[in-house]
Amino acid sequence: MNVSRDSVVGRLRQPARAVVGRLRQPEYTGANRCLPCTAVNVGIAAAGAGAVAAVGAPLLGAVGFGGALGAIWLRGYLVPGTPELTKRYLPERALALFGKAPGNAEPRGLGVGEVDPETYLLDAGVLVETPAGDDFAFAPDFAASWRAAAEDGAGATPDEGRRTDRDDLAALAALTGLDRHELSIDWRGGAGFAYAGEERIGHWESRPAFRADAAADRVLTGLDGDWADRPLAERSAVLGALRLFVAECPSCAGDVALEERVVESCCSSYDVVAGRCAGCDARVFELRLPASLAAASE
Repeated sequence: MNVSRDSVVGRLRQPARAVVGRLRQPEYTGANRCLPCTAVNVGIAAAGAGAVAAVGAPLLGAVGFGGALGAIWLRGYLVPGTPELTKRYLPERALALFGKAPGNAEPRGLGVGEVDPETYLLDAGVLVETPAGDDFAFAPDFAASWRAAAEDGAGATPDEGRRTDRDDLAALAALTGLDRHELSIDWRGGAGFAYAGEERIGHWESRPAFRADAAADRVLTGLDGDWADRPLAERSAVLGALRLFVAECPSCAGDVALEERVVESCCSSYDVVAGRCAGCDARVFELRLPASLAAASE
């Protein structure tokens, strides 16, 4: 019986693929790969290879470095426990180099400009003090206009007020003042990431959060003749601050309640306060707690 060369090669490759599959850790590789962890481990591997080469074994050092890179490629890291080590010891300024610092600002659209959001919202009559005088809330007229704008932008389909991609892009174009054809929104795990070409310009915790900003933008455009001329960073700061006072979900009209939780990634862990809809469970906003407040709440 003659066996083709391709069949033999294919059979030989099967055990190798099985071994690679067992070694690979998909939770730390591919789309889930953490760049800070990878950089730390490559640095450790390079230092180790350099030390071996320095004592007179450059070939061994090169082979060891190649093996270390293979382990990092397969498993995501070389040193066991790297995710916990980076979370505990890697400073935020180092994480910021990779855009992984907790509360890392968006590259465009979410920065704080010259306007003070709270002062602006109070002066514009958008926020008023609550009867108890210990908080702020939407002014009644603004609340009614905001609700009407949110319902008007809910999309054409009745299924849970679901928006189409075209609806979202139209709202994003109005929100940013950018050409709709240059924009895109990538919804992943419920969160939305907005892009102008290849540049990420903002993100929202959920579609209701995006809808809240889009509705507020429409209302403020009517209230403030200079609103559309303000820098995008200023408008984003105002809209983000305004969303902290949303008491009713723009998608399902459910009550928005505050909750504290811990946000964890492979590189960091920090406390946040979030506004979550009791009806559809969507996060309307999320704000990192200062370390002093987080410690006091424990």
